[in-house]
Amino acid sequence: MDLTKDPLPICSENKVNFDHVQASQIPSSQLKLQFLDVLFNPKYTIGADQFLKSSNNSVYLSASITDSSTITLHYEDYEGHHAVFSEEGIKTLRCIAATLSSRSELADCVQMYTEHRKDVVNLVYVRLREKLKVETVCVFMFSDELSEKTQRWIQVAKICVGTIFGIEKCFYEQIFGDLGSFEDSATNGFVYIIKGTAAELLVFPDSLLARGRLPQRSDILLPLYHELANLIPHLMAYFDQDVCPAKAICNFATKIMLRLKQQMTNILSTTEKQVLCELSTRPFPGGGIHPLTKYIIHHIEQIYVHMESLTELVARPQGSNDDRDPPEVPGSQEKDKGLIPLKSHLARVIQALLYNLKFKSNFYGQESLRCLFVMNNVSSVSEMIKSSKELEELIGTHLQMKLREKVELAKTDYFHRSWGEICTFLKGEGLKSHLNCDFFPGRSTRAVKKKFKTFNRMFEDILQTQERWMVPDQQLRMKLLECILAKLIPAYNHFLERLSRVHKVKRVSEYIKYSVKDLETKVLEMFQNKY
Repeated sequence: MDLTKDPLPICSENKVNFDHVQASQIPSSQLKLQFLDVLFNPKYTIGADQFLKSSNNSVYLSASITDSSTITLHYEDYEGHHAVFSEEGIKTLRCIAATLSSRSELADCVQMYTEHRKDVVNLVYVRLREKLKVETVCVFMFSDELSEKTQRWIQVAKICVGTIFGIEKCFYEQIFGDLGSFEDSATNGFVYIIKGTAAELLVFPDSLLARGRLPQRSDILLPLYHELANLIPHLMAYFDQDVCPAKAICNFATKIMLRLKQQMTNILSTTEKQVLCELSTRPFPGGGIHPLTKYIIHHIEQIYVHMESLTELVARPQGSNDDRDPPEVPGSQEKDKGLIPLKSHLARVIQALLYNLKFKSNFYGQESLRCLFVMNNVSSVSEMIKSSKELEELIGTHLQMKLREKVELAKTDYFHRSWGEICTFLKGEGLKSHLNCDFFPGRSTRAVKKKFKTFNRMFEDILQTQERWMVPDQQLRMKLLECILAKLIPAYNHFLERLSRVHKVKRVSEYIKYSVKDLETKVLEMFQNKY
């Protein structure tokens, strides 16, 4: 951000008719008092619109931070806490600093400035933490709470590193930059302003990565790795690593990043084993989406969202010298190198899930419910992948076809096991030997009643048995119901027509409990149960 190219608006209350000639005639003690007056009374608060206008060259963030979480924080939320200088105020401070520098008294001026601005930055940081309730990391914190707290910390870190530090550096360089009598002021002083807050920022991820505190969950690790991979290089760019306080902070940040990379590598390698080893045998109610399937869907989504960061991670061997350097944007060859293991990982995770779903389906009592369970869960993975062309390319055509085939096979098996017998009955195939209910003409009214009674019982048994079964995906539900109706309704029409034709019984319609419309209505009401 270069305020000399696109300056902040001038606040009239800060206008001071003050130039170097006048300053040279004023005693140093009065100049310092004037410096303090402008320093402590900037009388200007930057707003979101002005910030956007004057931050075109900012290296990291915009004025508004919004991520996948439900928490959104805007610059206006802490407007009034971060007092900044007007253009005229900066000119006045610069003029006084230059005059004091010519008298070899710049050190006192820098000390006054850095002490005060350090407190300003720290105040903003503290109020941001309070607003977003970013507290310390507890050992026994629930994963969902930990995930939300991590998202909040990420927002605070983004604002501090990308906004507050950038503004402070810009002010410092405009006021003290290139003053020959104090060559190190632009480095040492600015480091002093932000080093405390920078160190405090790093305490959270350091605590999060402490042994035994962070669950091995991709929904927490992946966003954290993605954000830190972008944030830490920008944080380190503010520091001259030859300066002792800066060097300590940079080393701290580097160690955190290395530890996080190691944990990320571990979680990618252990997720596949976790899927295979999740051996719960309790059937999920109604054959719906199992929690393991939901976890894997979220895992795949997280990998896709943070694919660029992960591609770089898996492309670079852990422990190499490159890990000590700030991450760079990977080239096309490195991306290709990183995509191969990511594709393999996702393929193995999906294959492990399919194996586990088959294992879990065995604990359902009804065979048709096993098919419904497999159909629901495999379809949910397939549909999630279909939602993005890029994700489809990452997963691969072959695996996607395999998923779709499994869904269709499960759907076919479900129909055969649930509706196959009743459709066979309606067609009149093999009924004499199995149900003692044939279609030979000349039978009495009693025989007709028996045929309808048998059909009604079979149909109602299916409805009662499957009353609490579910198909959560509405599109899949409608496809399944259409498949049932496409075979049941023609068979039922044929059944009614044949009875009317071959039996010499008056008023056959009087024995019909379900009309064709009734059958359609009953079928279309299936699988709407929600647990």
